[in-house]
Amino acid sequence: MKFLKKLFFNFHNYRYRKNRNKNTFRKFSKKKIKNYYQLNIKKKKIILATQVGRGGGKWLADIINQCDDVSAFGERHRLEESIFRHDCSYNNKKRFNDILHIIKSEALSDWKFNNISYISSPYFSHGIKFLEKNLRSDKFVIIVRDFDGLLFSLLNKGWYKENIEINLNKHSKKPPKIFLKKPNQFFGRYINLNEDNEIFLKSSRPVKIAIFMHQTLKKIFEDMIHIKKNKIVIFDLNKADQNYKYCKRILKKLNINLDIEKQNFLGLKKRTAISIENEIVSIDKKDLIEIKKIKVKYNYYLKKIKRYI
Repeated sequence: MKFLKKLFFNFHNYRYRKNRNKNTFRKFSKKKIKNYYQLNIKKKKIILATQVGRGGGKWLADIINQCDDVSAFGERHRLEESIFRHDCSYNNKKRFNDILHIIKSEALSDWKFNNISYISSPYFSHGIKFLEKNLRSDKFVIIVRDFDGLLFSLLNKGWYKENIEINLNKHSKKPPKIFLKKPNQFFGRYINLNEDNEIFLKSSRPVKIAIFMHQTLKKIFEDMIHIKKNKIVIFDLNKADQNYKYCKRILKKLNINLDIEKQNFLGLKKRTAISIENEIVSIDKKDLIEIKKIKVKYNYYLKKIKRYI
């Protein structure tokens, strides 16, 4: 049954990913892209979005992609984006112009067809202030999810199954070779977790995931409070899940009209989400004690984010 579910999901996910516009500007020089972007941003709009991860970002992008005059897609360049998050977590800015070039070229490609470009990535989590300042986004979407749902989703997704030795107290100038042999986004999971670096490396998978979740949500909150409140839009997956009215209301805040019928809306989820990735996973009792402590910290910032607007 699981095999058939995965096969069915992969088919619909492939169709979803085919919706992405081809980036025809990436080959242009950074100077040209910068100039083109400055000219277009005066009459076009870019909306950015981020999250801890596994929060419905792809589903939201697919919903938005059904609307008129907008091109939406997430995690367009995973390797470069994961490097960006790693660099941001260490406050290393040497490669920041690279991510700006990529995002601007993607926006320009979207603007060839529509007036609104929606670009989403969990890897933007540690660079909200920087991206907002340099890209002048019209809105910045913060996608959130409850602690338990996110934890089980990341466990089912296989986070931290790999056996990797890495010094989190030191910034990596480039992804270690082992990350290039694995799916390239793995590098974006090994970031500076500040005071939790040492305990993270010694912990079990569930505790590692909980630490990552807390530290990333904390960073999102610390950055988003420096952006004008009228630019921030909170998308709560627990409220949004198959909730047509809620999603319609959120999109209205983005100046996007959700004009597809409710039945079509409800059918979109099968393209970007699979039920077996949210199954409850057994966790050792000793780990549960540590996870409950981290959950309190996570929920502290989750409440702050929800109350920010």
